[in-house]
Amino acid sequence: MRFKTLIFKELNQMRWIMVIGLLFGVSLAVIVTVTFSYLADIVAEIPSELLDLLAQYEITREMLFIFKDYSVYLWSQWHAKNLYQAGALLGIIMAASQFAGEVSRRTMGFYLTRPISRRQGYLGKVAAGTLLLLIFSLAGLAATWIASVVIGLSADWPKLFSALLLALIWINSYYLLGCAVSVLNREPVTAGVITGLAGVLLSLPGLYAPIRHLSIFYQMRALDYFLLGEPIWTSLLAGLFVNGLLLLIGLRLFAGRDF
Repeated sequence: MRFKTLIFKELNQMRWIMVIGLLFGVSLAVIVTVTFSYLADIVAEIPSELLDLLAQYEITREMLFIFKDYSVYLWSQWHAKNLYQAGALLGIIMAASQFAGEVSRRTMGFYLTRPISRRQGYLGKVAAGTLLLLIFSLAGLAATWIASVVIGLSADWPKLFSALLLALIWINSYYLLGCAVSVLNREPVTAGVITGLAGVLLSLPGLYAPIRHLSIFYQMRALDYFLLGEPIWTSLLAGLFVNGLLLLIGLRLFAGRDF
C-alpha cells in the first residue's frame, strides 16, 4: 500500500510533465499519420527522369522505400524518429526532476523521512517514471492507429506494437541512466546536461556499422527487428539486462547518498 502511495505521489508531482508530453506526443503522432497520403502524392508526382537521376543518392532511395509501404512509413517516422527522440528527452526531464530536482527544492529529506526504506523510495520514483514512458509510448502509437482507421489506411499493427516494446525498453534504459546521474547531482539542470552529454557519447557507436548495435539509440529504433527481420528476443533480452544493471547501480547510489 505504501509503495502504491509513493507511485501516485510521484505521478501527481509529474502531472504537468505527463500532460504536456502526452499532448505533444499524440499531436505529433496524428500529424505523422495524416500527412502520409499528402507526402506520398508529392513523391508520386516527381518525374521518373528526375527520380532516375536522384536514385544515386541514398536519401532518395530511402524516401522511395518509405513511401511504398505505409507500415514502413509509420515505423520510420514514429519509432525510428519522433518516439525515441521525444522519449529520451522525456526521460532526461523526469530523471532530473525526480532526484536532483528534489534535492534542489530541499524536499528529498522529507521524502526520506517517510516510513519507507531507501530501496522502496528509489523504486517508487523509477516505477512512476517507467509508467509515464509506457503511457507516452502507447498513447502515441494508439493515436496513429485511430487516425489511420479514420483516414482508411491499414498497417502491420502487431509488428508495430512489438517494435514499440523494444523502443520502450531501450528508452527506459536511458531514463534509468539519467536517474543514476541525477542521484549524484544537486541541480536538475546539471543532471540533465550530463545525461544529455552521456546520450551523445552513447549514440556514437550508431554511426559505424560494425558497432552500431552497441548504441542504445540504435536499439530504440528496433531497425533490426522491423526491417531486417531478425528475432525480437536478442534486443529484448539485452535491453532487459541493461535495465536491470542500471537499476541496480541507481539503487546502490541512492542508498549510499548523503542527502
